[in-house]
Amino acid sequence: MTSMQSTGQRRLASWPLAAAALGAALLTGCATTEQSADDGAAAVAPRIVAQIDRPLRPGSAADREQEFQDGFVRGALSATGQWRLRGEIEHPRLRCATYQVGVRFGRGGGDCADADWQTDTAFAPSRMQCNSATVVHTGEGAVALSPEQLRALNCVRISVRCTGACG
Repeated sequence: MTSMQSTGQRRLASWPLAAAALGAALLTGCATTEQSADDGAAAVAPRIVAQIDRPLRPGSAADREQEFQDGFVRGALSATGQWRLRGEIEHPRLRCATYQVGVRFGRGGGDCADADWQTDTAFAPSRMQCNSATVVHTGEGAVALSPEQLRALNCVRISVRCTGACG
């Protein structure tokens, strides 16, 4: 009976240590900013989880930029083809996912519903998000079009893509 008690007591005594080790391993897995090559999520192609088309609006006369804004992303396209964006992406799950925000530019009607897209989607750097976090994503790039083609652009498509435990 005493050997049974001591075995049970040892098991109970080791339980908090095992729980702490498991918790630390889970937190470490979500804290990383890189995915390992053997992670199953790394092999999965990103999927578009949000996409919206918006008109480009005239910015300030001094910088000759065209601006765009939606509830979660805003940015600008300069007369020389330089673009920048800033977006707040909300991740609704506890498990981690990697998000990217991207833009593409085109010509279309006032609502940009049937725009003729002149560029491919260019994405800002990816950011890993965990534990129901909202993270600010920023990026910049350049559109390789002639000045005449740049002046004709009046639409932007904002896309959010994700890999992992997407919300």
